[in-house]
Amino acid sequence: MIEAVIREGKRVLLSGMHAVQARVERKQVNAILERYDPEIIVNRKPAKAETVLFLVTRMVRFHGGQTSVLRLGTQLARQGFRVGYAVYKAQSREEMEYCVSSNLKDWRGELYTREEYAGLKPDIVIATSWDTVSFVKKLPGYKMYFVQDYEPYFYAFGERFLLAKKTYEQGLHMVSLGSWNRDMIERECRVCSPVDVVDFPCEKKEYPMGVRDYAAYRMKKKLIFAVYLKYYGKRLPCIIPYLLEGLKREFAKDGIELEIRYFGEARNFKGSGGRNLGMLNKKQLYELYREADFGMTASMSNVSLVPYEMLASGLPLIEFEDGTFSYFFPEGCATLTSLSCSDLYGKLKEALANPDILREQCERARKHLDTVGWEKTGKQFADVIRGCVQ
Repeated sequence: MIEAVIREGKRVLLSGMHAVQARVERKQVNAILERYDPEIIVNRKPAKAETVLFLVTRMVRFHGGQTSVLRLGTQLARQGFRVGYAVYKAQSREEMEYCVSSNLKDWRGELYTREEYAGLKPDIVIATSWDTVSFVKKLPGYKMYFVQDYEPYFYAFGERFLLAKKTYEQGLHMVSLGSWNRDMIERECRVCSPVDVVDFPCEKKEYPMGVRDYAAYRMKKKLIFAVYLKYYGKRLPCIIPYLLEGLKREFAKDGIELEIRYFGEARNFKGSGGRNLGMLNKKQLYELYREADFGMTASMSNVSLVPYEMLASGLPLIEFEDGTFSYFFPEGCATLTSLSCSDLYGKLKEALANPDILREQCERARKHLDTVGWEKTGKQFADVIRGCVQ
């Protein structure tokens, strides 16, 4: 009788929690719908392409996607375009400048607050995430869409998944950062507008490859892991700690200590089995990469800048077989693991016994990184823009 009462109490409690979550979700989706525009546009080619405006949600410090927008805009400015960056949410100019400078010190262009950008008349206006598309459609100029990820995958299947997906079908000229986004869009969506591709680049000067003694890995009794961890699912915030805790136990049997240093998320975000260093600036990141013995990321949708940074610094990388890493790097540039702890343990044991494996991985990665860069990607994007002119 008592157990039945307890079970019923748990059922009622869970039911109440689900109801609260459902109300929050409805409130959030309804707020999105108030500004969401589902219409397909007629995107008329411009007579000239001299002014370019990127639209973001709001400026945020240490944001990889916004750093990429700033790098791209800066490259376009160096090629003679007049470049601007605008936010559609309320944010002071002082805060914008602080965030932008934190992301990229030598950025070029002009900043525009929510109150300022509505009166602009750019030749080219560029959406930078799915939530900016409806705002871009209301501005004058040729509408483009800088696609840095397949953003429906940011959500469980449902309303927000659908709203994000439909932005690829609304007539904007899309430019994908790497080919994976384009392949996903062309496979999953009813595409009615161009989808061009530019190379995913890396700024190697910020993460130079120093001297690393790979041979010393054979004798190591302590391994430091630099692990990129974010709260959202595409970065495997539960699976990675679970996997590493198991790995820790296996290596402890061999007398090898694993020190796990998480980074990329606020300090109050807990990653079990290790210490969260929080959100790091470029200097701190490079120091971490140089101190660590292995880097680990989960590129389950489009790849991020982090694996590029790690490999540029000479840090051996662990990635996931089920992710997109192989879209961007040649075979043999990282240790690719399944979700099995025994699989990862076995591959790392082999690499520690034969450290030439790690040296060769980093050498292959370095050769690939020598073929990509922001200057090249900026020129590719500029060529796409110039090709839009009537």
